[in-house]
Amino acid sequence: RMKYTRNVAINVVIANMIGTGVFTSLGFQVGSIPSWFSIMVLWAVGALISLFGAFAYAEISTRISGSGGEYNYLSKIYSDSLGFTAGWVSFIVGFSAPIAAVALAIGSYTTNFIQLSETWIATLIILIVGCIHILGIKSGSFFQNVITRLKIVLISVLILSPFLMAYFSDFNPSTIVFNPLNNGYNDWDLIFSSEFAISLVYVCFSYSGWNASVYFASKIEDPVRNIPYSLIVGTLIVSVLYLLLNSVFLYSVEITQLKDQIDIGNVLLDSIFPEYASSLSLLFGIALVASLSSMMIAGPSVLERMGEDYNILKIFTKSNKHQSPYIALISLMILPIIMLNTASFEWIIKYIGVCLSLFSILVVLGVPILRERERTVVKSDIYNAPFGNIISYLFSIINLWMIYHLVSSDIWILVGVSITLLSGLFLYYLVKDRTI
Repeated sequence: RMKYTRNVAINVVIANMIGTGVFTSLGFQVGSIPSWFSIMVLWAVGALISLFGAFAYAEISTRISGSGGEYNYLSKIYSDSLGFTAGWVSFIVGFSAPIAAVALAIGSYTTNFIQLSETWIATLIILIVGCIHILGIKSGSFFQNVITRLKIVLISVLILSPFLMAYFSDFNPSTIVFNPLNNGYNDWDLIFSSEFAISLVYVCFSYSGWNASVYFASKIEDPVRNIPYSLIVGTLIVSVLYLLLNSVFLYSVEITQLKDQIDIGNVLLDSIFPEYASSLSLLFGIALVASLSSMMIAGPSVLERMGEDYNILKIFTKSNKHQSPYIALISLMILPIIMLNTASFEWIIKYIGVCLSLFSILVVLGVPILRERERTVVKSDIYNAPFGNIISYLFSIINLWMIYHLVSSDIWILVGVSITLLSGLFLYYLVKDRTI
């Protein structure tokens, strides 16, 4: 049976992380945090949280084998009901909602060039990419590798362009002050404010995907070695790119122009290449296709794994002659299309952030639990996360602080999350007696 290589696993992590968040969320941050230094601290904290999570997931992936991500891990660490609910949330919130968000962002970046509505473009791109992966691992791997490398090249060019334009042309950078001691703001007050915590939700959404390879772990060559490698290396690469990219955004465009803008990339292009911005925005849309494609690789494995454990969901284990779980893939094409017209982009991001953070906390706290449970078990192929259990506790504390401030500012987020969790538990009790 054909499997994904280490390079594909790394590319899936990178592509999953570099999605709509980094090209959209800065506009929601600069209104309440108008300081370059505080914004950089914000993205550095996001990088640290993601790296802590990657270390923890890397260890758990070597202690608990198999695909399914949180569904697989929480079922074995805590209980089947919690694992099932996590699987339900992963499918709805971890993949379907982000696919819808990415597709809408692609539509936003390409609508002027393609001359179709954003929703139509979003629908078509979901169908096209889904069909590529239905054709099997070989075609899906090739497409993912090519589109991810294109994305990295685009971002690298984007990072360098403002500095080259400032040197070789009459491009004028923004007036933002980079010196934190002379920028007119009290950065410490900003960093410890509720606005910082709420902005961290957008940042964590931008970094989400650092755990992408655990969802299709059983389809990766030598998973004990390659999953930890893909999680950690992928997260480090993206963290560096994000810090550089956000510095470029703030260097090139005035904060007043960035505020409340969803298509930050287009704003940047208008500033650097005003004559060609409309055409170049198509490249952003193409780059975002890599994110959508990576979720089409990882997402179906959750339903597929749940189908292996529950008879009523067994239909999702069906594969075609190309070894593609086509029923699960079709489901992951239909649901995002339904979601395209149901909620605002900003609300979707907050909703995704809270749901995914809750289950990530539970998985990361599983590290000390498994270490205690298996302390007498000797395994030579276990990856041990650094700094003992400290990273698990820090990851959890920071995420809970962020969730508290977000829910306090918008009670409807809590309502949406509660409905999702309760519906998952309800479904579990409907199917629990039908296990295989």
